[in-house]
Amino acid sequence: MWEILFSTHHTDVGLLYIVLSLVALMIGGALAVAIRTELFLPGSQGIIPDPNTFHRIMTTHGTNMLFLWLLPFASGVGNYLIPIMIRYKDMAWPKLNAVAFWMTPVGMALVWLGMADFTWYATPPYSILRAPGPAAEMWIFGIKILGIGSILGAINFIVTILKMKHPDLPLMKTSLFVWATLVTSIMILVAIPTFAAALIMLFTDRLGVTGFFNPSMGGDPIAYQHLFWFTFHPEVYIFAIPAIGMMYELIPKFSRKPIFSYQSGVTAFVVLAIVAFSSWAHHMYATGMNFTEKTVFMVGTLAAVPASAMHVFNFIATMWGGRIKFATPMSFVVGGVVLFFYAGAGGVVNAQMPLDFLTHDSYWVVGHFHLFVMGLISFGFIGMLHYLFPLITGRMYSEKAGMITFWLLFVGVSVIFLTQHVLGLYGQPRRVFDYIPVQPLIVMNQISTVGAWIAAAGAALLMGNLIYSAGRGKPADMNDPFKIGEVYYDHTRKEPHH
Repeated sequence: MWEILFSTHHTDVGLLYIVLSLVALMIGGALAVAIRTELFLPGSQGIIPDPNTFHRIMTTHGTNMLFLWLLPFASGVGNYLIPIMIRYKDMAWPKLNAVAFWMTPVGMALVWLGMADFTWYATPPYSILRAPGPAAEMWIFGIKILGIGSILGAINFIVTILKMKHPDLPLMKTSLFVWATLVTSIMILVAIPTFAAALIMLFTDRLGVTGFFNPSMGGDPIAYQHLFWFTFHPEVYIFAIPAIGMMYELIPKFSRKPIFSYQSGVTAFVVLAIVAFSSWAHHMYATGMNFTEKTVFMVGTLAAVPASAMHVFNFIATMWGGRIKFATPMSFVVGGVVLFFYAGAGGVVNAQMPLDFLTHDSYWVVGHFHLFVMGLISFGFIGMLHYLFPLITGRMYSEKAGMITFWLLFVGVSVIFLTQHVLGLYGQPRRVFDYIPVQPLIVMNQISTVGAWIAAAGAALLMGNLIYSAGRGKPADMNDPFKIGEVYYDHTRKEPHH
């Protein structure tokens, strides 16, 4: 433990990231289950005592899941695999790598100890005029530190991939996961500084020194939304692209076929990165922008559809005609693609302005967003976690428990978030502690909550399986842990075996 904690080697730092992110996933998930259980019936259930506590739990849940589960897990797998994939001994700057990791628990402590109450958007004017301190300041500084850690990690990845790869290895021959990490890192460098500036403005506004977003001082709260979404719309792709890169690793292996089209995978990553920056204001259709501006962002949003479709077609074409082995990693990947389809279908609806006005700030948006982060992204990550498990620990997890985990999570996530789309169409606003006691709302909230309990059982089984198997699992065949039957060379004998 001591060696790993203070190591700068890429596999150790990667392991630290992965373990920290799994801890965040579990405690953030516990908050989500508390929120859903509170909403099982209208009125207060006593689980969350009052609306203020509800908003603090909601803010911490959202911030935790995005910045402490999704980002660190992607960084962890990147750290673990990228130097190996480009045939180099470590990351370009190992010490910087360790520093970037150690900023994460510091930011985590600030976010969790403060528990601010203004949701992960921190939208003015509430966040500058009324949100209680020091929780709000702790959140601002916590996010600031996490952002700096992300930027340091991104610089390290870019330099490692472009400068440290083996001279005999052209970029167009590297793994698609390398491309995913490279594109994501460049996006981080472009996106994060905008929000870093917005956070400083938010902080000085709270001190009363400036009035950037304070209407009574001539400021504009909508300007904050532009700065926020210019960072956090691309951020959704920063979460998704590494997950898609991981899927590109797993699908060919478990289909026992090469990837259908490498070039289209690279192209789609680059197109998604560009489109991500041209569609931020689709979150802001209801803020009074003029029609021309909205139309530009609507077209920019729809441009993401063909790029995403290129990945999905690539996945399907790779699997088509392959001898697919549905082990746990492959099951999670295919489940993730199915949930990606649900999520994308809802997104196409939201991209249309008239329909967005009906669903804006309703549970429809909660359902749509969570199908991405819990569906596509987390399923891709959990699939990769199962795939790497024997390669990291030298032991196999229980395959039966892995498949039960998959079905619990797949059914749970589908039930929670598909139901929430309908809740949104019935007009239930998001981020509310209570709702009107009418039959359709009560029934759908109950269905959604039961889904959350199913998913929680899946998450508990996932952690139990991995923790038990790391110590007691049967030793893995390190040449081919999943019995895929790839050709490999045994160096003690001269001919290849199958």
